[in-house]
Amino acid sequence: MKKSGCTKCHAVAAKKEGPPYKETATKYKGKANAEAELFKHLTTNPKVKVDDKEELHDNLKTKNEADIRNVVRYILTR
Repeated sequence: MKKSGCTKCHAVAAKKEGPPYKETATKYKGKANAEAELFKHLTTNPKVKVDDKEELHDNLKTKNEADIRNVVRYILTR
């Protein structure tokens, strides 16, 4: 996550440009497909809203599926 620059826009509990991981975990809590949705979000450059404008969310810098799944689980367990 550090290598991918995630902490530039996200923190565990504090709001930055992007939502905190705790907020993201709450958003996905109880969803059967939470891991798959977040995996897709972190690997497909979706459009996100920042300061009332849309921009592309950066992908994780790794293509290693196990590493990506570890990041997804980390976020979902905050």
